Amino acid sequence: MKMRSLGAMLCLVALTAAAWVASRGSAARKPPTWAEVAPGVYRSPGQPAGYALVADGRALLVDAPVPPDGLKALGVKKVDAVLLTHHHRDTAAHAGRYLADKVPVRAPRASAPWLTPAGVKQYWKEALPLRTSRTAYLVFPEGLQGIDCSLAEGTTIDWQGWSLKVVETPGHSPDHVALSASKGDGPLLLFCGDALAGPGKLWSPYTTDWDHWTDAGLAPAAKSLRKLARLRPSALLPAHGAVVGRDAVAALEKTAAAVEEVAFLKSFERYTKERLKNAPKYAFLAKEQPGSNGSKPWSKLSEHLWLTGNTYVLVSKDRAALVVDPWDPHSAKQIPKLQAEDRRVGKVEVVLCSHAHFDHYDGAYLLVARDKPQVWTLDRVATPISDPFLLRAPFLDARPLPVHTRVEDGETVAWREYRLKFRFLPGQTEYTMGVETTIDGKRCFFTADNFFHHDLYSGSGGWMGLNRSGPLLYAESAQKVLDARPDWVLAEHGSAMEFNAEDFRRRVAWGKASAKAADALCISGEHRHDWNPHHVRIEPVLQKGKAGATVKGALVVDNPLGRKRKLSVMLEGRGLTGEQSWEIEVPARGSVRRAVALRLADKVLAGRHAFVLRVKEGGEGDGGDAVVAVDVP
Repeated sequence: MKMRSLGAMLCLVALTAAAWVASRGSAARKPPTWAEVAPGVYRSPGQPAGYALVADGRALLVDAPVPPDGLKALGVKKVDAVLLTHHHRDTAAHAGRYLADKVPVRAPRASAPWLTPAGVKQYWKEALPLRTSRTAYLVFPEGLQGIDCSLAEGTTIDWQGWSLKVVETPGHSPDHVALSASKGDGPLLLFCGDALAGPGKLWSPYTTDWDHWTDAGLAPAAKSLRKLARLRPSALLPAHGAVVGRDAVAALEKTAAAVEEVAFLKSFERYTKERLKNAPKYAFLAKEQPGSNGSKPWSKLSEHLWLTGNTYVLVSKDRAALVVDPWDPHSAKQIPKLQAEDRRVGKVEVVLCSHAHFDHYDGAYLLVARDKPQVWTLDRVATPISDPFLLRAPFLDARPLPVHTRVEDGETVAWREYRLKFRFLPGQTEYTMGVETTIDGKRCFFTADNFFHHDLYSGSGGWMGLNRSGPLLYAESAQKVLDARPDWVLAEHGSAMEFNAEDFRRRVAWGKASAKAADALCISGEHRHDWNPHHVRIEPVLQKGKAGATVKGALVVDNPLGRKRKLSVMLEGRGLTGEQSWEIEVPARGSVRRAVALRLADKVLAGRHAFVLRVKEGGEGDGGDAVVAVDVP
């Protein structure tokens, strides 16, 4: 009996997969409907997909990407409950509608910070600008009143002869769960949410970036896929991608292997020591400084150069000082201390900011107020630190930092007897510069947080989509340093080190290998698209406006793919501003910028209001995380 049920189910799955593919091209001719993928199990139209167990005019839903209207055609008169696999607003888009209809909606216990009203309010308060590593993606603009965040590992739901069990599967999001389901002695089905989107593929893999520099997110994702494979399911029912009705275990294991490869490659240290082996040896310039926070005594690297933590001080022959990356709270105390200890160190004339992370420039506020130095940086770095509400990016200080001199890539600027060549050097973040100069006879390259000694912080500052960084950017920047062949690489966090050509050749190879592995995991085959939550955005991402006022900005759409895209973009006003929609055609590897305006309602309440941009291509949801917010005083 069990084999007969499995055979019937596999036939249905095959038919449904074919129908799903066909429906993508025929949606305009015939309204899509729920499709049966196994006896008594239906899949909602479009992507992401939800699922319904149907029996005796009742339904139990897994995820809520569509409203309940289409269920009537299945004979459903009552929805008993909705079970959410995670908090992302695409898969849970209509959870609020079900709650309004008095249908219980249950979510994972770990989803509370991103679904409950208090949790969501706190999230948006902290997220723009984001100063911490508390990353989250695709969060609702408002919390869901009445949501029940109680699903946990082993929770069992018995319904109409079905037995569903919650399996915690963090990775795609920290709160992600899957639901195993079986009826009697029938086959085991696995509602796997976004744990995978097909064999070897992840949907919007940037959501695995739980922090900005490690494999946090990717490593749990791989473990979760291995965990699901051990359940030996007969079929996988994902939110994105077709139902996998054959070789389900193999699909999980293939995806786990692909995720493990990218996770491994998040670490340059692992790549150079474990994969390439015989890693080259090169020395720290100040062995007491690696990993320090700027509180240690100054290390003198040469006659005119000092280091503590992130901060370098360069002194001219006539005692003027240039400070690279002052970091509070230590820089304010350490620089006067150095001036007192060494009479050759005089007044601070210039502050350089290497990249747009607050721990590399927030000491500048006090220095500028006290010593009146000028702030110099690359034009691209100046953008987020002088206007922290323009872009959605992590580790920004909310206080705009005035930049006196914005230097272009490749431009050389004189300061005293030094010649400083500014270089666009993206890696850990797109908003990073390098500076080449000669100090006391040594050819030096300041490289920010891109390249650490391979014994420190896994050898790099990491890459993540939220930071607009990526492995190919690392490869390009490593090649710039390799071509320059400096004597010293003046990296941050105490990682001043000798330059080693073989080390940087390996860094170039690491970036390319990481990009290839990341591409393989992406639906589009292009990590510069799938690993980027910002390819559709509004700038500024945060503005201020009174009730009844109009705020203006720009809708920006980037397309790194090798084909043109036709997108439908809709801003959800939620009664606080008018609904708006745009049809955007973006050329291959091009960008489009369009002026937009939001008029706030006359009676909008004070507070921060987030608005979601829903983006579709060919009727299917886009994987980005597009939002804009307005603070109403």
